[in-house]
This record gives sequence, structure tokens and C-alpha cells, in this order.
Amino acid sequence: MTLDIIISLLCEVISASENELSGRTPLTPEYDIEPIDIAKLMIKIEKRFEVTIHDEDVHTFRTVNDVVKYVDALIAE
Repeated sequence: MTLDIIISLLCEVISASENELSGRTPLTPEYDIEPIDIAKLMIKIEKRFEVTIHDEDVHTFRTVNDVVKYVDALIAE
């Protein structure tokens, strides 16, 4: 469920179709995901899930699944 929501939010940010992205999608410019897009995504995630994503953790996210695992861990706290 978290994966679907995060993919949906990312699609809003980068104007992509949900079927173009998966948990394995890298958060890189090669996939039209720029650093500003990641920042926008983090803001949307924080609002949607009512969590705080620490700036120092964002640079560790390599794929959509990394973000999902992080958000799931925050929700579980």
C-alpha cells in the first residue's frame, strides 16, 4: 500500500504514468527524476503520511523501495 501511494505521489511530481514506475525505479536523472523532484516528493510524503523525513537520510535513497522502507519504518514508530 505504501508503495502504491509513493509511486502515485512521484508520478504527480514528474508527470509520469504509474505503470512506468516500480519499487525498483532508481531515483536518478536517467529516469527523469532530478534532485528537485526528490525534494518535492519528500514534502508530499511528509504531508500524506504525517511524518518527518530527515534531510540527512534523503541522500541514502537510491530507489523507490528505499523510500517505502524508510516511510514504513517511520509509520511503525
